[in-house]
Amino acid sequence: MTSEVLKKGGEVTSEVWGETRGFDFEGMRFGMKAWRASASSAREGGAPAAPIVLVHGFAQQASTWDKVALSLSRAGVECFAFELAGHGKSARPTVGDVPGREAFDLDFQAQALLAFCEAVAHVAGRLPVLVGYSMGGRVALQAACLVADDLRDGGQIDRIALRSSAAFAPCGRSGRLDVAGGGQRDVTANAARMSAAVPFSALVLESAGLGPADAASRGALRERNFAWAARVRGEGVSAFMDWWAGLPLFESQRNLDDDQRERLRTGRLANDAESLALSFEQAGAHQMPLRCESIRALCELSRRGVSVSYLAGGLDAKYCKVLADLRADSHDAVSCRAVPCAGHNIHLEQPEAFGAILEEVVESCTPKPAAP
Repeated sequence: MTSEVLKKGGEVTSEVWGETRGFDFEGMRFGMKAWRASASSAREGGAPAAPIVLVHGFAQQASTWDKVALSLSRAGVECFAFELAGHGKSARPTVGDVPGREAFDLDFQAQALLAFCEAVAHVAGRLPVLVGYSMGGRVALQAACLVADDLRDGGQIDRIALRSSAAFAPCGRSGRLDVAGGGQRDVTANAARMSAAVPFSALVLESAGLGPADAASRGALRERNFAWAARVRGEGVSAFMDWWAGLPLFESQRNLDDDQRERLRTGRLANDAESLALSFEQAGAHQMPLRCESIRALCELSRRGVSVSYLAGGLDAKYCKVLADLRADSHDAVSCRAVPCAGHNIHLEQPEAFGAILEEVVESCTPKPAAP
């Protein structure tokens, strides 16, 4: 499997800054972006660092990682951003396309993310560190639950192989799902049983929910998410995002400078109402496993040697509570850290601190050079 992101004219380039490509999984095109490590930033001892796979939050795109990823790439760490269904360069169904809804399913996106991690591992030569923020953390956590369930069963991960021989392809084709033809999901095509090995070396969750506490909580979350879906469809993206930005969860973002706030708003407005609505309905928190099952999965991965970290902004009271509860309930199997002077979006509000934490995780996953 040869990555077009990593090669030009058949030779590996010294650096590729933020190059956008696509990733095919079961007929669905997911957007992705790659930041190659600079040739001048070779690590001491010559051991290549573990790469990083980054998954953005709701109404965002791969570009939300630009500042952190560019800094990491200059430090010798390759970064690959995965764009969720209906976001960025990923395919978007036209309004009313019922067959397109399944591409937004939490479980489907988690399986696509696992396949993406496998492709990155093949290209980079090392298992990646998987990082998910908010909604992206929800998808990453679902991927972790799928892997942990399979490992407990002692079986193989039963997933569908890539339909393309190339891991990453140019994003030149239409960004719409062809639900009537060849772009439609085909779960029978190229079925293959893949290795049960975990396709990532570490998991970092940033401001991510852990799932409903019980059936009643699941029902309340479902009602809320469907109400939000109806609201974005009824009001349109601009009005909805004005309301969304005013939620208490994002209060700390009002301290960002004017340019940062404008870029944040521009990114949010680049989305379409139907994709956002389907994200609420098909991949909302009500679709997650119960909280106790999520924690059990994280502990299972930790027990098997996969580093698991949870980050929350010190100004984000809601997710600091999630962090404190997780620390207690996991009996410290999960590394939990509150980042000072940050709210819900740590990598936006404190990119240097966030990048330093990721470098620590990468270092722990990178083999040390042999002693002379």
